[in-house]
Amino acid sequence: MNQPDIESLLQIALDRDLTDDEWAGLECWLSANPAERAEWEAVDQLLAVLPDVPVASNFTSRVLEEICLAEAPAPALGQAMWRKLLAPQFRPIQIAAAAMLAMVIGGVGYQSHLNQSRAEMAEAVASIAEFTPGFLSDFEAIDAITQADPIDEELWAALR
Repeated sequence: MNQPDIESLLQIALDRDLTDDEWAGLECWLSANPAERAEWEAVDQLLAVLPDVPVASNFTSRVLEEICLAEAPAPALGQAMWRKLLAPQFRPIQIAAAAMLAMVIGGVGYQSHLNQSRAEMAEAVASIAEFTPGFLSDFEAIDAITQADPIDEELWAALR
């Protein structure tokens, strides 16, 4: 018998009792491998020393309840995620998120105010541009002001 055969026998022994033929094969292998036999007997002695533990009267119902809980669908991911995010250990993240939200809202509001101010300024410039041709039509009178006689220095000195 080789190692995989022994491992398969041990796996079968976990599921059910071994048949006489399987026991004979195992005994044959253990007699050929004295080191393995020593380990086998040591484990057997340890298992014999263990006390028998009484099984609870509701063991079956508890096992079935655990199976039902394991097979039950998990709560909705979105709901559980929001509960986790509102937990106290995420308080710094919550504060940072609130500050970031306030900054974004403030920035959008400020940008809107700037855009409104620029629009009002553009309207004011447009309204002035409407009056400009009529305002500058009397250019000769404005030009005449700059060509006035120079100040009489003697008169100016007398007035002081």
